[in-house]
Amino acid sequence: MKLTENQWEQQIYQFVDQIKDLLSPQIWENILFDCSKNELFTLWLLYRRGESTMTQVADYLHVPLNTATGIIARMEKRRLVIRERSAEDKRVVTIRMGDLGEDQIQAILKEFLHYSGKVLKAFSPEEMDLLLRMMNQVLDILQEEQGAGAKKKKVKKIEIQ
Repeated sequence: MKLTENQWEQQIYQFVDQIKDLLSPQIWENILFDCSKNELFTLWLLYRRGESTMTQVADYLHVPLNTATGIIARMEKRRLVIRERSAEDKRVVTIRMGDLGEDQIQAILKEFLHYSGKVLKAFSPEEMDLLLRMMNQVLDILQEEQGAGAKKKKVKKIEIQ
């Protein structure tokens, strides 16, 4: 199976979305990116969507709204994102990428695309097919591991109405 560049990019987007919750925060804290896992994935979300509401950010990160608000506040202070109230409904807060956030995500994507381009050129269509199957296997293994960890540690969620 020979993938076009766009198909490969879509496969990577899907892969990253699937692994975002599976790896520990320590893995994602990389001094070169100067972003926490949640900040990095917030930038990723905004890069892909252009803008999002606070609720969408919280849902994407699987965190409570007040946690997402804290994440966005820290990112706003560092000028990675811009927070704006909707003109139609003042309760709705829209988040979009700031100039520094755009620079940050572009630097990350540049590095990532550099190496993925090398992979695309180096692998045959059969090897790419095998790689994609292996990536899916990795996801299955990580999801199994996450499921085992969830059984050990239960967190009680309290619904606020």
